[in-house]
Amino acid sequence: MAGIVLRLGSEGYAIHVGRGLYETVLAQTLVGMDPARIVLASHPDILELHGSRLEDALRGMTAGDTSMMHFTFPPGEENKSLLTLERGYVALLEAGVTREDVVLAFGGGVVGDLAGFLAASYMRGVRYLQVPTTLMAMVDSSIGGKVGIDLPGAKNAVGCFHQPVAVVSDIGVLKTLPQREVNSGLAEVAKYGFLYDVELLSMLRIWESERSFEGTAIEKIIARCAGHKAEVVRQDERDVIGIRALLNYGHTFGHALESACGYQALRHGEAVALGMMMAARAAEMDGMAAGGLLELHRDVLMPLIAQVEAPEGLEVEVVLRRMLADKKRGRRQRFVLLEAPGEPRIVDSLDEDIVRRAVEEILRETWGMER
Repeated sequence: MAGIVLRLGSEGYAIHVGRGLYETVLAQTLVGMDPARIVLASHPDILELHGSRLEDALRGMTAGDTSMMHFTFPPGEENKSLLTLERGYVALLEAGVTREDVVLAFGGGVVGDLAGFLAASYMRGVRYLQVPTTLMAMVDSSIGGKVGIDLPGAKNAVGCFHQPVAVVSDIGVLKTLPQREVNSGLAEVAKYGFLYDVELLSMLRIWESERSFEGTAIEKIIARCAGHKAEVVRQDERDVIGIRALLNYGHTFGHALESACGYQALRHGEAVALGMMMAARAAEMDGMAAGGLLELHRDVLMPLIAQVEAPEGLEVEVVLRRMLADKKRGRRQRFVLLEAPGEPRIVDSLDEDIVRRAVEEILRETWGMER
């Protein structure tokens, strides 16, 4: 098992990566918290796959007077909404949940974001644990305390910072992930490789050749990414000095793609993979990066999206409009670009022609899309 401690001033929390953690680390953490009630926030598919094991582990360790309630909602980014959040408030209020209780966010990034924001805002804040069940959430979204919901056309438009008590990543659950979900998480692994740790790219390629969730390789990859994320959050918890903003590599393009698809046709990692290739092409056209950066990105990322079909109705002009929306509202449009692998820079503006050409070229290369 790997254990990473995220230090935040005088406080902090542990990030655990390993196997069999529900029966050990998670249960023991809850015993130490001594809640009267555990709110298990998840969606039905996850509970069907892994809920019985989790609940058996918690019942075996928690005191007899600790009760458990479920708050479930359907999967999908479209359900990370005000409507779902309101349902959560009502469910917790009717069950008599207080600030002495604990919310357990059991799922991927959507569950972690929404359940974390529910915990942050209900009764002005209750404790919560992140228990991620996807590779994407384990390497990135469960760590750092960014929680929130989407508004129509605006991802993560409402939210706050609310750090969990702990993050418990049991990699045994990854064996049930669909292939596209695995690839989506690997794109986020690649992001850390491009930004901070080129060796991660080699580790990713080696693991891809075997695609085994047994052994220690995947545990090392997850722990390495979690360590990078923890260090970034330690330096810039609330994203005020720019260090944490580097984690948005590929996201300015990627979020526009997700929005243009209605948050349904593309998984987050797929959109970010395309976004990183667009960012690499933009860096080359801008003269920031030498030739070869895009080719490296293609080599790492194209296998992860090779089976993804072009989203029906996706149009280049819609993607560009979504990208330029912030600029038209008078906000800075920030891009994270690379001078070379391991050398990221934040760029506050980028020529609109470069943005357009990067989007057009990558969508044409990937899916044969024209304007």
